[in-house]
Amino acid sequence: MKAFTFLSSALVLAGLFGSMAPEALAKSDNKGNKSGGSQPSQPAAPLTCASGSVTSNPLAGGSSLSYSQCITGSGNDVSGTVATGLSAFLDSTLGAGDWLFGGKSDTGGAVGSNGFSWRQNKEGVGTWSLAQAINAPFVISLKAGNGYAAYYVDGSAATQSGTWATFDGKDLSHASIFIGKPKVVAEPPKTTVPEPASTAALVLVGLSAVGLMRKQQG
Repeated sequence: MKAFTFLSSALVLAGLFGSMAPEALAKSDNKGNKSGGSQPSQPAAPLTCASGSVTSNPLAGGSSLSYSQCITGSGNDVSGTVATGLSAFLDSTLGAGDWLFGGKSDTGGAVGSNGFSWRQNKEGVGTWSLAQAINAPFVISLKAGNGYAAYYVDGSAATQSGTWATFDGKDLSHASIFIGKPKVVAEPPKTTVPEPASTAALVLVGLSAVGLMRKQQG
């Protein structure tokens, strides 16, 4: 009799536990999605240049200029040296050796001969400025999170400021600027013009020679 009562109780408990299991044992992922029968969350889309930006404000006024080329890379862009991917990007724009490193600012304070600095207005968005204006192409590289994005602006108008936004929406770790070297225009060869005194001396020598020839002929 006792064995029958114990077995009946066990069957009742098992039935109750089985009816609760599908809901009570369902697990949730990091985003709160339950794994019991629900679709797995989709992976985030790859971060691209278009997720961020760099613009330039012309000194003469008018609409701001946006970047025309960009690359993204993982890791650090500028530490002791310039990252290989960033260096190759610079070479692909103006050419190897045609860039001057304008400095890397970790805290936003002014660096480099042109006084490059930046300010973050809210997470991942801010402004940049120069103490000395430039009239040349430039690249601003933004390091945030585990990667960076480098934006090329053709510099068709003189500028001293602009805006930026990180490509992943995260706080800016540091920013670096590269400025195109001024183009050296070859000067035409100079033509040597005789001085007036030298010219007069040559004329006198010529006249003397003519007079001597006539005297000899006479």
